[in-house]
Amino acid sequence: MIPCSRRQFLQHAPVLGMLTSALVHAAPNLSVVEVEERICGLMWGTALGDALGGPIEFQPRNRIQNLLDPPKVWQPGEKLNPSARAATAARLRLRSYRDLRPTPESYGQWNQLSEPGTITDDTRHKLVLLFALERADRTGRWPLTVQDLAKAYLDWPSSPAIAGRPGYEALARDWLEEWQLAARWVLGERDLSRALPPERMWQSLPTCSGQMTLLPIAALEAGRPEAAYRAAYDLAFFDNGFGKDLNAALVAGLAEALVTPWDAARPRMAYTHVFEVMRTTDPFRFRQIRWTERAVDRWLNLALKLAREAEGEPARLFARLDQVFAETTKWEAQVPVVVAVSCLELADYDALAAVQLCLEWGHDSDSYAQLIGAMAGALQGPNLFPESWRTAVGARLQADHGVDWSEACRFLCRTRTGIRPAP
Repeated sequence: MIPCSRRQFLQHAPVLGMLTSALVHAAPNLSVVEVEERICGLMWGTALGDALGGPIEFQPRNRIQNLLDPPKVWQPGEKLNPSARAATAARLRLRSYRDLRPTPESYGQWNQLSEPGTITDDTRHKLVLLFALERADRTGRWPLTVQDLAKAYLDWPSSPAIAGRPGYEALARDWLEEWQLAARWVLGERDLSRALPPERMWQSLPTCSGQMTLLPIAALEAGRPEAAYRAAYDLAFFDNGFGKDLNAALVAGLAEALVTPWDAARPRMAYTHVFEVMRTTDPFRFRQIRWTERAVDRWLNLALKLAREAEGEPARLFARLDQVFAETTKWEAQVPVVVAVSCLELADYDALAAVQLCLEWGHDSDSYAQLIGAMAGALQGPNLFPESWRTAVGARLQADHGVDWSEACRFLCRTRTGIRPAP
């Protein structure tokens, strides 16, 4: 990665102002060093969540239960009391892909018999964003535009993360088909054999694409949730419908989480504040649209309602999630939000227990876990996660894509004065 020249950065981004004053204004109780620790927590949390959920993602429950030490199947009446919560967190482990997903998959792992700590597309999308940010830093092209990100989606398969690695080019071509068709349209192409409107992506469904790609934007706007929202909204050519607002609100919430004081004795307080910032960060006034409910409010309210109605029983929560989302594609934008928040609420905001709960529900498990990991890491820092997990994920990112994740964290810290969209 290319180190940032602060003088060059500010020369090309005079409207951004000084980082330190912004952080002091937003978070008088947190030092710059503490905020940078939180940025690393966000980044490690999202990658770890992806790696924790990847090996069982979308696998049939009967096959998952044949694993050695499988996720728990909760029975009706079993309560997630404090001792059960501790046991739930203790069950969390990085798994190999060998048993259920031994061969490469374009949307999953990219190597044969992938080892514990291997990431999936939830983190690869962030690699594309980092690629775009590094190029912007190298060339002094700030702020990053949607065209810059679209071009990164076209160019990343030629980067060292892909080039020369057996089988990766074909996997990348299949994985990025929808994104590249939309990216060419964003860049002005109109040959329908090569470029198609972003509005058609995934049948216009509101998907979790922005959740996979854009969470690191929060690091660049730490303490400035509205700026984070606007940056994410402007860059999200791949998001449709209410997903664009919902995903941008998540980035806004993470930007606030990075500067929110953490009290281990009262974790609910910090999360409640983050959720409230998600609700109130609304620069385009979605809440004022008549005869409708803003998606951010709708899905946060549902998540909290489902968890409270479960009365401490994971089996009841899972049954309601099955019912509510029976006809829903499990990677639509609202599903990770509802699963993540309801599992956090049921687990009394014990983040590691919540991650394990979302794995025990199943489906798009890596997308749910990476979202919880990002939230928890942004609030608590990287030391929430065992060092052995960080070592394993870091080793796989280096071996599989030539990426130093610790350096990625440092890069974001160096350039964290932000990407501010044009007025």
